[in-house]
Amino acid sequence: MSRFRYVTKRFNVVAPHPKEQEAAMTVRNDAIGYLDLSLALLSLASGVADATSFLKLGTVFTSAMTGNTVLLCIAIGQGRVLAASRTFDAFASFLGGAAIAAAMFRRRAASHRTAPTLLTIFVLELSCLLAFALAWEVAGPGEGRVLSYPLITLSALAMGMQGVAARQINTPGINTIVFTSTMIGIVISLTDTVLRRTGSHKVPFATKRQIGILLVYGVGAVLTGALIAAGIGFYVWLPLIAVAGAGACYEFGHARDGRAR
Repeated sequence: MSRFRYVTKRFNVVAPHPKEQEAAMTVRNDAIGYLDLSLALLSLASGVADATSFLKLGTVFTSAMTGNTVLLCIAIGQGRVLAASRTFDAFASFLGGAAIAAAMFRRRAASHRTAPTLLTIFVLELSCLLAFALAWEVAGPGEGRVLSYPLITLSALAMGMQGVAARQINTPGINTIVFTSTMIGIVISLTDTVLRRTGSHKVPFATKRQIGILLVYGVGAVLTGALIAAGIGFYVWLPLIAVAGAGACYEFGHARDGRAR
């Protein structure tokens, strides 16, 4: 039985073991660790990817699929075929990346008696981001041209894989690509803290972590917008650098947890 996962026989899927999930929550709710740094860097990559794709690839998101779904439906309703095709490209590629990563993790979880590493998923995501950055540098952003489609595909594939990786890191209440539920959790926690009649009014560390991850996503978008406005093209490399750092932080934390067992 692995420390962090087990494979349910009835549904044949990977799921957190309830007791192991509770233990992980206890360990990771009181201090910032390498897994938190990994999630923060993944969130930064998402913010940069969304800002880049929205501003330079034709008003489309490659990470925030809730917003992208709305853009797709609006484009369909207005009969804007070109806009709909770009958002559908991002939507389909994101789902494809998530499916690939989920299949890879499931296979490793089923064949390993210890907690499977996410290294392969990180490497594959980095490959997509590297191809994206190189294609951008060689041929330009391709806004309004056919080249925008492979760029959207590569970015969305990477973000889909990242979504699965972040989910398997298994920090409660943390997401690096969908923040609506995170914001609801923050509001509920802060409201409970303010209205609490007895006990401490200190904001829980888990809520501070959620706020931090959300802010990092915003920082990525702000930074990208500023770099684009200044005509500095370095922003296309930021997701690659951030995910490389996230993978290193995760592997270090994963290895340390393995030594601690």
